[in-house]
Amino acid sequence: MKKSVKAAFCGMAAALSVALMFAGSLFYIFAYAIPMLLGIIVFMINKTFGRGVAFYVYLAVSVLSMLFVPDKEAVLMYALFFGYYPIIKPYIEKIKVKLLPTVLKFLLFNASIFVIEILCVKVFGIPFFNDGVFSKSMLVFFTVAMNLCFVMYEFFLEKFKIIYERKIEPRIIKALK
Repeated sequence: MKKSVKAAFCGMAAALSVALMFAGSLFYIFAYAIPMLLGIIVFMINKTFGRGVAFYVYLAVSVLSMLFVPDKEAVLMYALFFGYYPIIKPYIEKIKVKLLPTVLKFLLFNASIFVIEILCVKVFGIPFFNDGVFSKSMLVFFTVAMNLCFVMYEFFLEKFKIIYERKIEPRIIKALK
C-alpha cells in the first residue's frame, strides 16, 4: 500500500476523531462514550496500518482535541487511556502468566481514571460531582461503574476484533489498493 494512501486515510481518521470529540462535548455522557469509540478507530488503524501509524493518529487527535475541544474530561479520557490502550493491549495480552494480563489491564485503567479525575479537579477545575459534595459512597459507585464500563469495552473490543479481521479489514485493504 502506498504511503500517501496510508497518510490520507489516517489523516481523515484523525480529523473524524477530532470532529467526533468536538461534537461529543454537547452532552455530558459522551465524555465517556466518545473516547471509547475513538479507541476503536485507533484499534482499526493499529490493526491495518501498524503500531507506529496508530500512535501518530492517537498523538494528533490528543493534541488537536486538547486545543479545540471544550470538554477536557473527554479529551483526558482519550489521551490518558482509550487512545493508546488499543495500541498496547496486544502486548499486555502476550504475557503468559495466568491472570497477570487482566490484573495489569485493570491496574492501568484504574490508575488512568485516577489521574484523569485528579487533573480534571486540580488543573481544569471540573468538580468530581455536579453538586461539588464529595462522598465515599459516590466514589465507590463511580469506581464500580467505570470498571463495569471497562469490562464491557474489553468485551466489545474482542468481538469487534473478530468482525473487523474477517469482514471490514479485507474491504478496507481492497479499497485502498
